[in-house]
Amino acid sequence: MRLALKLATMRNVPADSGIHVKGRGIKRVLVTIDVGIGELLLARELGCDAVIAHHPAGGTAQLEGYKVFRRHIDQLMEAGVPKRAAETAIASKLHQLEIQHHSRNYDQTPAAARQLRIPLMSIHSPCDEIGRKIMIRAVNGLGSSDRVSDMVSRLNRLPEYRNAKTRIEVRLGSPKNRLGKLAISHAAYTNGGFEVARAYFQHGVNTLSYIHVSDGDLARLVDEKKGNLVVSGHIASDWLGLNRLIVELEKNDVDAISTTDLQPRS
Repeated sequence: MRLALKLATMRNVPADSGIHVKGRGIKRVLVTIDVGIGELLLARELGCDAVIAHHPAGGTAQLEGYKVFRRHIDQLMEAGVPKRAAETAIASKLHQLEIQHHSRNYDQTPAAARQLRIPLMSIHSPCDEIGRKIMIRAVNGLGSSDRVSDMVSRLNRLPEYRNAKTRIEVRLGSPKNRLGKLAISHAAYTNGGFEVARAYFQHGVNTLSYIHVSDGDLARLVDEKKGNLVVSGHIASDWLGLNRLIVELEKNDVDAISTTDLQPRS
């Protein structure tokens, strides 16, 4: 957890991350995006001492992880959206997330990990923030007169995108459009949906990047007929940060086994 926080330049463990089952003397870990009992058994079969999951696997990380959604406010403000408008943009979805998370079965996977005696942790927004920084560096130097397709080409240089089965999609606007002012929206628990995207477009952002978006939110954005929305892909984008964490684990003499061979480390 300390390594992930350091890479993400975060001081504290965010609400969507946590250590569910503690352990010591860990030398081999299984790194996975989602974890269930199957992944715990796989870890034991592979001789792993612990499992690191990306998405919140249980406990308060699963019940209260939605609080990280407020990070959208900071990102909106960085892009020039006034604070009041940013707070309004997140209010509805934040409320929906709180209601949804209250019913989660928060102890199913941690309980199985305890019975199997397999240490378990979730590292969500720190890895996403690592990935967001990588995405920002990848598009650094592009100007407002460049095309949306130029941004997509830059991201496709990253092996996680280049080797993924999903493609980076321009869901709103056109690859031929001018890039204009660009914002990368990521590492705020989940995508901001319609309201957050609209706030970006209403306050001077021309091209916005999400890692995923629902069909309902996209349909509303299409009706608005404003801006370009680039959707990079959920799983490929998640591996951006996870792969960098794996590199750091191995530098610290921890053997890390990934559950995918689609995203080579770089």
